[in-house]
Amino acid sequence: MWQSLLSSWGADFVALFSNSINIACMVCLLIGLILCFIECFVPGFGVFGITGLSFIVISLVVILATGGTWRQFVYIIGIMFLVFVVILIITIRSARFGFISKSPLVQNETALPKNYSNENNLKHLMDKVGTTQTVCKPSGKAIIEGETYQVVTDGEYIAKNSEVYVADVDGTTIIVKKR
Repeated sequence: MWQSLLSSWGADFVALFSNSINIACMVCLLIGLILCFIECFVPGFGVFGITGLSFIVISLVVILATGGTWRQFVYIIGIMFLVFVVILIITIRSARFGFISKSPLVQNETALPKNYSNENNLKHLMDKVGTTQTVCKPSGKAIIEGETYQVVTDGEYIAKNSEVYVADVDGTTIIVKKR
């Protein structure tokens, strides 16, 4: 009894890789799993994940529509589960020790760069002296305390490499005047 049951399960597994339609389904499944793996590491809309899931569903539907057995369906589900567990382990390991752990999002607990400026931390620039890095007519760039900032003037033209001071900070706008 057990021998016949095991041989029928084995025959169904071998049948997954024996005819061209089943091989095409397995390739479709592999492509879907690879796309889902890529989705774990690519931020954005989810095109890779949606396309990967579509390939997986197509693979399952075609196997069942072409006369596949329920055991073959169980094998495919098992393969998918195994691959998803491996992907999960790789992703968690990468988040702790690998590529993902070195990303600014994980290291800084934010996706913003370290020198990101907002209105709360620009007030310290009041009355500081700097040098224009570009021509300001009326906007340009200036180096103040070793950092490059986008600055504006009150409408006056200031040449490149001119000495300026921060006259006002309005939100995230730094207003400079020629010194």
